[in-house]
Amino acid sequence: MQDIKPYKPFVAGLAGFIFWLVACPQLWGQGNQKRFLSKEEYSLWSKLVARKLSNDGNWASYLLLYESKKDTLFVKNTRDNATYHFPNAKDGEFNGESEFACIARDTLLLQNLRTGNLIKTSNVFDFVFSANQKFLAILIKQADEKYTLEIQDDSGKTRERVCDVSQWYFEPQHKGIVYATISGENHSIGFIKLEAGMIKEMILSNYKSAFQNLIWKNNTIAFLQNKKDSPLLLNYNIKNGRLKELDPTSQKGFPPDMKISAELYNSLMVSDDGNRIFFWLKENKERLPNIDSNAVQIWNTKDRLLFDHKKYIGEYSLLDKMAVWSVKENKFLQITDRQLPRGFLSTDYTQAFIFDPIAYEPQNSFDGPFDLYVVDLQTGKRKCILEHYDSDQMPIPSPNGQYLLYAKENNWWIYNTKKDIYTNITLDMSESFFRGDQDMPISASPYGIGGWTADGFIILYDKYDLWQVALDGSAKKRLTEGREIQKTYRIKDLVSGFRLNDIEAKKTTLDLKSGLILETKDKNTGASGFSKWILTTGISDMVWENKKINQLSKASNVDCYLYIEQSYELSPMLMVYDGFSKQIFKTNKQQEHFYWGKAEAIEYIVNGKKLQGILYYPAGYNNATKYPMIVHIYERQFQYFNDYQNPTLYCSDGFNVSNFTQQGYFVLLPDMAFEIGNLADSTTKSVLAAVDAVIEKGLVDPKKLGLIGHSFGGYETDLVITQTNRFAAAVSGAAWTDLISSYLYVGATFRRPDFYRAEHDQLRIGKSLFEDINSYLKNSPVLQAVNVNTPLLGWTGEEDRHIHSLQSMEFYMALRRLGKTHTLLVYPEEEHNLDQRKNQKDLTQRIGQWFDYYLKNGKQYQWMKNDFQ
Repeated sequence: MQDIKPYKPFVAGLAGFIFWLVACPQLWGQGNQKRFLSKEEYSLWSKLVARKLSNDGNWASYLLLYESKKDTLFVKNTRDNATYHFPNAKDGEFNGESEFACIARDTLLLQNLRTGNLIKTSNVFDFVFSANQKFLAILIKQADEKYTLEIQDDSGKTRERVCDVSQWYFEPQHKGIVYATISGENHSIGFIKLEAGMIKEMILSNYKSAFQNLIWKNNTIAFLQNKKDSPLLLNYNIKNGRLKELDPTSQKGFPPDMKISAELYNSLMVSDDGNRIFFWLKENKERLPNIDSNAVQIWNTKDRLLFDHKKYIGEYSLLDKMAVWSVKENKFLQITDRQLPRGFLSTDYTQAFIFDPIAYEPQNSFDGPFDLYVVDLQTGKRKCILEHYDSDQMPIPSPNGQYLLYAKENNWWIYNTKKDIYTNITLDMSESFFRGDQDMPISASPYGIGGWTADGFIILYDKYDLWQVALDGSAKKRLTEGREIQKTYRIKDLVSGFRLNDIEAKKTTLDLKSGLILETKDKNTGASGFSKWILTTGISDMVWENKKINQLSKASNVDCYLYIEQSYELSPMLMVYDGFSKQIFKTNKQQEHFYWGKAEAIEYIVNGKKLQGILYYPAGYNNATKYPMIVHIYERQFQYFNDYQNPTLYCSDGFNVSNFTQQGYFVLLPDMAFEIGNLADSTTKSVLAAVDAVIEKGLVDPKKLGLIGHSFGGYETDLVITQTNRFAAAVSGAAWTDLISSYLYVGATFRRPDFYRAEHDQLRIGKSLFEDINSYLKNSPVLQAVNVNTPLLGWTGEEDRHIHSLQSMEFYMALRRLGKTHTLLVYPEEEHNLDQRKNQKDLTQRIGQWFDYYLKNGKQYQWMKNDFQ
């Protein structure tokens, strides 16, 4: 451990280099004279990630990410310019207003924010500050893949040291740590309280089998003892010091052909009162089917799961089963089983909701419907409460455990689990709570919910506003008036989500009397911000800008907020709001020395529907020049209107707006209006309507248009060039081209049929291949390849199985047979997006060269030529 003397903080490495250049503008040229950015200078740019505020908002942490991978974490005082930097660290924790700690590679950096002293501790894997800010717990790596636990007090003195730690778990409120140790063949488990005074206690010592899967909640510590033949579940009550054990070999009702699962990924769960311990059961290996890779595969069309799913993922019915042990009564209950293998818990831990996710297989959607059962964890009785539930919104338990919210037939419903009553709480309401703007052949998705209140209401979202609705549907009130001004309000979840995990829901409730923090957006202009809603006075804007406002977080003790502000022309700034907004850091100050583009909204009409797109101007735009234009297509892209984009050669799909604006192109990102079963026509109409809207402005050379897309956008690109010759060149990456072969494909990610992609997802046919084969034929680029006259550059990862690389190769073969101009790049050991930096750079550069040749009369590189040239 090394104690570094106080020093004046400064920014080092690349960040310091940038600061030096900005501080010395003569290095760039005279005064504010601007120049064009070279590709070699792209690496000067960084990306900003807001991390957190200290409890009282006096300090903020943020991360800068660099192409060089010399990422640096910073801590800055929000009142003055005092700054500390931590190269190679990603995140950290404040200890009140006095300390900050983070791990850089494997070194713990403990920064005293008052004195400037920095203490380094090597080989640290994990750490935590105690809730009372008086202790620091550190896990230091040993040479034998175990750890030493050190507890230091606020003076830096080591108060406790525990060697040979194999597992640990921090109490969620940071009031202590429970740990297991291994010394030779002896295994022990103990815990340390980090409260007013540090207290260490041992629970079990010198046992011959390991302790694992530790959890600490309130006064309960639960864990497994991994005996070889039959693991045990143990419960320790901190308050009375009693230890109880569930032994499967003697427990009444325990299934004889199962044992407690000792898989480390199977976390234990504990009810709030500590009486119920939830754990997992493992099937007897002898009962599990053994798929012999050398044996004949049997594929039956009536099987609920494809053979690939059984082989690579497994059968749901054979997954580990959830069970509960009621400690006081010493009662065991198996919750899920082979018939109903999945489930989640009510928030009061008295009920479970279980289902079979493949109950209605085989079917043609991504997720099939299921029947939902409620289980009384006291009696074990089951009851089916929802039949054929097919919403993509999983039912949400209420914080008090009494209600279940679910979506059905474009309405929100409440099921009262205690009274067995179903209530449609949105019946006959004036506004819809389900999206009406979806252009896929699927049921409308809900806009979502804001949360539950403590006094019997739920906050629902329509397209714009918040609604307060009673759980029995008797009272309904709109809380905001966003619809009138086309402004969308959403509650900012400063805690994160409604679930702790897939099994447990959170108990948090909204207090309307204390007010709400709302994120606000105008989707028509790209403006955004955040507001305060107060019960008596309604909405008041805190921040509202024609910019992108995001990454909002709050200091825990005061009304102080950290956020990022940006637009395409304005590099992201780290901002603090405590009654008024203040910039505390701005990224990429070197931008002011270069020409930069600008973003402009455009509007156009497709089949009577008004759409928007983003038009980016070239850097150093000269209105006396007509420029070439790159059109990037996907689905709806106007949502990115105020996104700042760093120029970079390392693009996973080869496309970057700022690269092209710096290289003298207009760039257009249009929104689409799709017609079900008719993407060939509707995609082309949308693209050309947007292009024509730009051409009418007189900015772009209509003969110098390029088209580019990746994945679904790649499919659109290949499809559009079979419908029009308006584009002088095109680039298509990882595209579908043959809707018939892709329809009859097993998706490698989820090992299920890809029927859903065409029937219910992006390909938007809406019917099966056998109900509407003509739509599959006319919307398959490979079958329309004879119409292609646009020089096409295609690319794919050779190992892509998300959209199989053979789709790109099919199109290549069709264009080869037809004698068309096409080059296909196949990247070995790459999948749907390119991950290797050398390949990202290669693709980005080749795409630039392709467009330069066809749109700017640039050089024809050797790789573009055939082997006779």
